[in-house]
Amino acid sequence: MSGNTSPNVVVLCLDTVRKDVYDRYATRLREMATVRFEGMRALGGWSVPSHAGMLTGSVPSETGVHAHQRRFDPIDAEDTWIAPLERQGYESVCVTSNIYASPVFGFDRFFDRTVPISPSRRLPAGMDVQEHISDRSTDGAEAYADFVREALAHDHPLRSLANGVLLKLDDVSRKLPLEKPTDFGGRAIARALEREVTEPDGPVVAFANLMDAHGPHTPFRGLDDSIHGVSADFHSSSFRDSDVNAADGLGEFESDVERVRGLYAATVDYLDRIVADLVTALAAGDDRESIVIVTADHGENLGYESDGYLMNHMSSLSEALLHVPFDVIATGDRDLDLAVDDTRSDERGAVASGTARPVDVDGLSSHADLGDVIRSLADEEPFDPFAFERERARAEIVGSGSGIPEGEDESYWDRGQRVVYEDERKYYRDQLGTEAVYDVSGPPSKQVELPDETVPDGLFESAFGDWVTDDEHDEAAFAEEVDAASRARLEDLGYL
Repeated sequence: MSGNTSPNVVVLCLDTVRKDVYDRYATRLREMATVRFEGMRALGGWSVPSHAGMLTGSVPSETGVHAHQRRFDPIDAEDTWIAPLERQGYESVCVTSNIYASPVFGFDRFFDRTVPISPSRRLPAGMDVQEHISDRSTDGAEAYADFVREALAHDHPLRSLANGVLLKLDDVSRKLPLEKPTDFGGRAIARALEREVTEPDGPVVAFANLMDAHGPHTPFRGLDDSIHGVSADFHSSSFRDSDVNAADGLGEFESDVERVRGLYAATVDYLDRIVADLVTALAAGDDRESIVIVTADHGENLGYESDGYLMNHMSSLSEALLHVPFDVIATGDRDLDLAVDDTRSDERGAVASGTARPVDVDGLSSHADLGDVIRSLADEEPFDPFAFERERARAEIVGSGSGIPEGEDESYWDRGQRVVYEDERKYYRDQLGTEAVYDVSGPPSKQVELPDETVPDGLFESAFGDWVTDDEHDEAAFAEEVDAASRARLEDLGYL
C-alpha cells in the first residue's frame, strides 16, 4: 500500500448513540453509507471499557481497563490497530470531547497528536477556562480580571477570551429559561477534525469522539424542536438517573424521562447533520480520498421496558447499550471494491463494483474486528464486508461506571457482568450467579427474555477473576487522582 494513494481513515465515535435511534434519525449518514453493519455489538457498556475494546478488540478482563482501572496504561500501543497503520506511513490523530478518551487518562499516547475539546475549551488553541476556574483563589470582579490577564498572556489571546465568553454564555443560559447557545462540542470537533485530516500531505488515521448525545440533556441552539418539544428551561440534572434506576419502573420520573428521550432523538438528528457536513467537507477539502466509519462506543438506556427501565449506561449490558451503529462511508470518487468469495456469493448475492449501495451486512458483528475492518478498508484489495460476520460475539463490564443509587446494594450495582451472542440468542451471566437468555432477533436495541431457556454449559469460558473485586478501588480516591477541572467535568457527565 503506497502512502501516495492510501486513503485517510476516520473513525467517528458518536458517544452514547444507540442503534434504533440512530437508524431513525441519522438518515443522511445512512443514505451516504457504502456498507452498513446492522448487527454490530460493542465490547462494553460504557466509555472506559468500550474505548479500550475499540482500540484492541478485547474485553476488560483482557485489557485491564475497567471501572477499577480507568487509565489506559495497561494497554501496549503496539497492541492497537493504530500502530500498524503508523508503520505504513499514516499520521495518527485523536480529536475528542470525552474526558476518558483524553490525555487525562492516558488515551493520547496511542496517537501522534491529540486535540482535546470541552465546554471550557471549544477553541483548542486557546486556554482551558475550567482549569483557570478550578485553580483560582479569587471571586467576583477580581476573578474576571484574573481571567482576562491570563487570557491576554496566552499564546492565543483572542481564542482564550472566546472560550471564556462561550462558557459564560452557557452558564447564564442554565440559570435562566434560555436555550443553551452552544452544543456540547460537536461542531468544534468537526472543525478541528476537518483541519487535522485535510492539512497533512500524507494519509491520516483519525479517531474522534463526539459527546453531544451523552447526558446531561438540555435544549440547545441547533436542535430541531419539532423532534423534542422540550421547553428551554428543562435540564436533565433536575432529577438523578440513579433514582430512576433504583425505582420500580419509571413512576414519578416518567415525564422527565420522556423529555430526555425527545432531546436525545433531536441530538442524534443534530449529529447526523454536522457529521454529514463533515464528510462532505472532507471530500471537498482534500485530494486524498477518505474512508469514514461512523459508530458508537456504546448506546444508552432510555427507561424502556427492554432497557430494564434503566437510564444512562451504568451497571448494564442491555441491547440498548451493546447494539451500536457501524456505517462505512467512502468520500470523493472512491468506490469501495466490494466482493465476497465464491462460496458465499450464492448465499449472499453477488457483491461487486457497481452494485447498488448501500450493502447491508445483517449478521452478527463485533467491535472486536474493528482493527481488521480498518486494515482491510485501507488495503488496495477488494473489501468483503461479509467476512466480518461472526458466529459468536461477547461483551463484558465490571463496576457501575458511575454513581451507585443511594442506599442500594453496592455489590449488585458494582458486579461484574458478561454476555455471549450466538445466532439470535444473547446469553448473560453476572458475578452474583444470575443467568438469563434473551432473543435479540427483533428490532434494533431490543431484547426479549426467554425464561424457559438456559445458558449452555461451558459457554462462559472462565470465572470472574480478581479484577472484578479490586479491594483498592475507592470512588473518592479515584476522584482525587484527577485534577479539579477534570473532576468537575466528570461530575457534570454523571460519572462522580
